[in-house]
Amino acid sequence: MSQIKRIGIIAEDESDFESSKILIRRLTKKKNLDFRKSLANGCGRLKRKAPTFAVDLKNRGCDLLILMHDLDKNNLEKLRTELGKLLRGNPFPKYFVCIPIEEIEAWFLSDPATIKKVFKLKRTPKVGDEPESIDSPKEKLGEYVYSCSGNEKKYINTHHNAQLASQVSLDLIRKKCGAFNELCNFILTQKY
Repeated sequence: MSQIKRIGIIAEDESDFESSKILIRRLTKKKNLDFRKSLANGCGRLKRKAPTFAVDLKNRGCDLLILMHDLDKNNLEKLRTELGKLLRGNPFPKYFVCIPIEEIEAWFLSDPATIKKVFKLKRTPKVGDEPESIDSPKEKLGEYVYSCSGNEKKYINTHHNAQLASQVSLDLIRKKCGAFNELCNFILTQKY
């Protein structure tokens, strides 16, 4: 098994890329692990450009490919099949399609104590044990931050997701979010 030195991530936006990068670094315990990105600025463009992005990331020296695509109310198996077909024949011998359910923000909702800490909230959000079952987790996270701060603070994903990713409990996400657990299993079977 060859050593992974650089990971290429195809993501819908900068926030998803940064969050994924931070979480993967934490999982591998490799702070110097290098990353390259291809950002689609939306799921439609991601689907159209994924094969081209994969070739570009390989040409930029990546050893491993991760494609991040939020489920966004789609059928999981249909989306997984569609994204898998898009990457068929890509230049990476090792790649993984990660589909956070419904959005990557569901992963952060798995750890209400960290949400309270990051935002310095007055009270801990009462999220429940199944964050992947929450409709529109990004909006729900914003509602929790606003209400638990006494209507004083606002959540902005482009600003706060990296902070949450750097502090959220990996064990809690893994326990509560199947999509993250699948990503962990893939990442932790590689050699870095």
